[in-house]
Amino acid sequence: MRKNLPSLPRLIQVQKHQSLAGVVTKRQLFTGEEKGHKNDGHNNNWARFGSSLAAGVAAATALALASQDRLTVYAKDDSGEDVVIAKENRLRAFSTPDKVFNFFASYQFEAPGLRTMMMSPMEFYSSVTPDCKTIHGVGSGAHVKVTKEEIEAGKVIHLKSTVEKSILNEIGDSGLLSYQDYSVFLALLSTPRRYIDTIFNLFDVTGDGQVEAKEFAYVSTKMAHKSGGFGSYTDIDQKEVLNSSSGLLNYLFGKDRSQVLTREKFRQLQTDLLEEIIHLEFSEYDTENTGRISEADLVNFLLKNGKLPPKKKAQLVKKVEAIWPSKGRGISFPSFKSLFYVLAGSVELERALFYLDVEGSGVDKEEFRKISSWVSGENTSDHVVNVIYELLDEDEDGRIYRDDIGQVLLDWRQSRGFDKGGFHVSLGQIRI
Repeated sequence: MRKNLPSLPRLIQVQKHQSLAGVVTKRQLFTGEEKGHKNDGHNNNWARFGSSLAAGVAAATALALASQDRLTVYAKDDSGEDVVIAKENRLRAFSTPDKVFNFFASYQFEAPGLRTMMMSPMEFYSSVTPDCKTIHGVGSGAHVKVTKEEIEAGKVIHLKSTVEKSILNEIGDSGLLSYQDYSVFLALLSTPRRYIDTIFNLFDVTGDGQVEAKEFAYVSTKMAHKSGGFGSYTDIDQKEVLNSSSGLLNYLFGKDRSQVLTREKFRQLQTDLLEEIIHLEFSEYDTENTGRISEADLVNFLLKNGKLPPKKKAQLVKKVEAIWPSKGRGISFPSFKSLFYVLAGSVELERALFYLDVEGSGVDKEEFRKISSWVSGENTSDHVVNVIYELLDEDEDGRIYRDDIGQVLLDWRQSRGFDKGGFHVSLGQIRI
């Protein structure tokens, strides 16, 4: 059972002090060692203080959430890697969805007979975006309590998306996201768009071509079910879902739950959600809002949090930079978006490559571009394909093989948790 955090305004002020905002190593953070101090008889309590300080930082951060005044802990390990970002990256890639949600969700919604952990839409964005610096998770056990009245009055969410006509902001204006909402969003992002009707059919329990709120609650609780994980979801919980302050349910079905979800609206929800996530991630590279990023940025986007050694990754970035300097042609947003769609539907790409290259002779650039365009439903840029081939075609024979790109695709999806969120359909020995 979670405990609500006590008020620690003094600790918040201390954490904002310059002396504690400097760069410290992982060893210093947890042993209390600092430059000019030894862990001798005068400081033999530093180790315990270090652990208390780390816990206090999380507690103070959670309290600051009420005003979205999040604190940044500039802790780095001995290699210079940001400890917070590295931990979040490992969590997205290797933890179960319920644990990822539990780490990034910072609100506890309370109503008579109901207590539910929830997250803001921008916390959802952070939970599926490696190296995200927009907003950090506060960790398990840290949260602020919110009521339905506070949510409806707009007093809870202050950090909003910068995307124009934002679907995340629109949903956030209606409420927070529950674990069921999180599971639905993760499925929408990680399932290829050509299968969106299959997902809709799963929600349409009665088969009448439209989904009512109780149908949506029934299916989403089954999607979110994980025995022994974040929680167990039963028929009783479906009533709680319908009575919760879910921004997604309010957006789709209204606060009185009287509206219905059509196939067209469901398709639009997936499109709007995907495009906003793409916009937000593109803007993390396009810091000057030029509408273009460099080829090296694209390589970093493809390889970040992959299993390549840092030295090998740096070599590949330098190789691409030598061909396309920072002020070269660049990658436009439409080109970036089409590639994102390919990567999000990468299971389809790998399957198509397998059938196209049964002889194991590889595929050339034009074949790869056509396959990618089919998977994404968008025209894949010739320039993006050229960058990918410079990155993956090590023998420079103008062909890449399924194994060349397979690991990149797997790492990309795993780093976002997409490998755990997509719908799968099995037909005999074929799994889609």
